[in-house]
Amino acid sequence: MARRTPIYRPELIARAIETLAVELAPSLRVRRREGVDPDRNRAAADLIDIDAPSGRTVTLAVEARRTITPREAEQLVTRDAGSSRPERLAVIVVAPWLSPRTRQVLAESGANYADLTGNMLIRVDDPVIFVRTDGATRDPAPAPRKNASLRGPKTARLVRLLADVRPPYGVRELATAADLAPGYVSRLLAAFDREAVVDRDARGRVQAVDVKGLIRRYAENYDTFSTNGSELFLAARGVRAALTGLADVATPTAVTTSFAANRIAPVAPAVLLTVYCADVAATARALNLRPCDPGGGANVVLMHPFDTVVWQDITLEDGVNYVAPSQAALDCLSGLGRMPSEGEALLDWLVKDESAWRATSLTALSDARQRSDG
Repeated sequence: MARRTPIYRPELIARAIETLAVELAPSLRVRRREGVDPDRNRAAADLIDIDAPSGRTVTLAVEARRTITPREAEQLVTRDAGSSRPERLAVIVVAPWLSPRTRQVLAESGANYADLTGNMLIRVDDPVIFVRTDGATRDPAPAPRKNASLRGPKTARLVRLLADVRPPYGVRELATAADLAPGYVSRLLAAFDREAVVDRDARGRVQAVDVKGLIRRYAENYDTFSTNGSELFLAARGVRAALTGLADVATPTAVTTSFAANRIAPVAPAVLLTVYCADVAATARALNLRPCDPGGGANVVLMHPFDTVVWQDITLEDGVNYVAPSQAALDCLSGLGRMPSEGEALLDWLVKDESAWRATSLTALSDARQRSDG
């Protein structure tokens, strides 16, 4: 793992300009200058001018940061929205590396950005400029970890709870519902706050959850088929017959990824059946599945779940169990082929039709689970 070495503002801006010059059209000239930033009332603001052949110039006010969290990006955008900068003085955030969530916050706000790994988004109306490139999805030189890790089964329990239940709720309520230590929940909520996927009040109670952002953020450190113990199989009678046959399997099972997503938010016909199993071997025998090597035409994946959270809030339909919509979205986002696009379609449905799947409170969720168990 590479060690992070300090990079100071002048070098950071110079390298960002070099990157811009490479990615923009050859006819556009990129140059740096100092000017007045009316928002800060100082004369030494860093500005980037982009000159077009037409003679028009767009000026970008530079926000250079060694590191920037999604919450800091959100605050920066909010501050600039109320600034006294001229309308044509757009903002560009530059940093050594910008996380996927930080880039999402900046993109949704209309801000421009560029990092030194190649992640870039420039959108200008006059002259018309649009450039978007992708660089590193993970920090190539991460700082030593001081905060709670946003990965693992314990985090998954809290992610599912935050997604599946409408706020407000506090640390102890969440800790009890997720069977986690209050201190651990508190640290995770602080980390999610920095990621701008939860909003908390002055007492630390969660008041709002960005469900899309939350699930996407956890998916960054999750891989459906490697995090869960997965085995490949071939259903000789076809994947649909295997799906129907799950109704007669004696051990617990729950369908996830494409078949679970497409029954709610169809994208394209599902071709790979992915199933969580309490007993993989018993399920394979019951469905008459044949083990299959990678590249051998597998159409069924049986998985031993990484945590019991996958069994929570499953839905029974035609005798077959399906994981909760939030779990299906997470598994699709971290899956193969077109699964990520299926996950995005499911995320859109989660936000659009929240009343169809999200519990109104932790108490309502507890009551629903008790009725289901009964």
